[in-house]
Amino acid sequence: MNLLMKNIGILVVFLATVFLSTKSIWAKLIYLDSLSPLNVLVCRAVLSLPFFLIPMIRFDWNSVNKSKVFKYSFFGAILYLSSSIADFIGLLYISASLERAVLFTFPIYVFLLSSDLSRITFSKVVLIVSTVLGLAIMFNPTVDNHLTDTLIGISLVLLSAIFWALFIIYSKRAVSNISPTIFTSTYMCITTVLLLLGFIIDSKNFTTFSTLQTHTMIYLVFLVIFCSIIPSYLMSFGLKRINASLAAVISAMGPIVTLALDVVILNHNLALNEIIGAIIVTACVTCLTRLNAKA
Repeated sequence: MNLLMKNIGILVVFLATVFLSTKSIWAKLIYLDSLSPLNVLVCRAVLSLPFFLIPMIRFDWNSVNKSKVFKYSFFGAILYLSSSIADFIGLLYISASLERAVLFTFPIYVFLLSSDLSRITFSKVVLIVSTVLGLAIMFNPTVDNHLTDTLIGISLVLLSAIFWALFIIYSKRAVSNISPTIFTSTYMCITTVLLLLGFIIDSKNFTTFSTLQTHTMIYLVFLVIFCSIIPSYLMSFGLKRINASLAAVISAMGPIVTLALDVVILNHNLALNEIIGAIIVTACVTCLTRLNAKA
């Protein structure tokens, strides 16, 4: 029975990883209909909003300091939004697989930004340098014909990964002071409000939505359901049945899955350097994550 539940946990975490890996694929398909990153983020936020409003409505607000919750949630929303905007704009310039590989390096920045110098060992330095080497192999100027766009895209997604690392570090501090559920729900609601303000300011956004194709609307719904809602529940279910280190190893398959989907769905011309680079990045980040977990 225990073995069966463990196998179910492995399968569920793998499915969550696959669903999360489709985010950049759906975004790329949506961009084909001339939808801007802001519009995509607004749609994703609005469609997800009910799932975050319900916990807020049911929550006993008399049991907490409301100003404290708002303060922590507001700064969390700024970091989350900054990461999302940089990521989705970066996707305009680079392939889905390269975006996923760059974003996958965020545990390195979490480690560097939250660790003291005594925790930085030689083996960890080697893994970090090897990760950079892997990204450099994926981005090969002799293969890529769009050097400027690729540099812009990588820089933006790298910035997104750094903001996400800051968000992870900040979240750990926030949830030690307020409820994790109410923190998540509140910062997501604040994020939605900020995105809607940006959407309203630019009147061109309204005309864009009036001409949306049916298949683009379906892609937007898929982006919300398969890349936000379902993976979060699957991951929570899976983590109850397998340990975090095993889940981290399974999740490390994300960049490889995105690379495969990029080729199959978006007809990306796969080069050998991308396969080698993706494997190096995945292996190094996974090893670094496991070393940090043991420390």
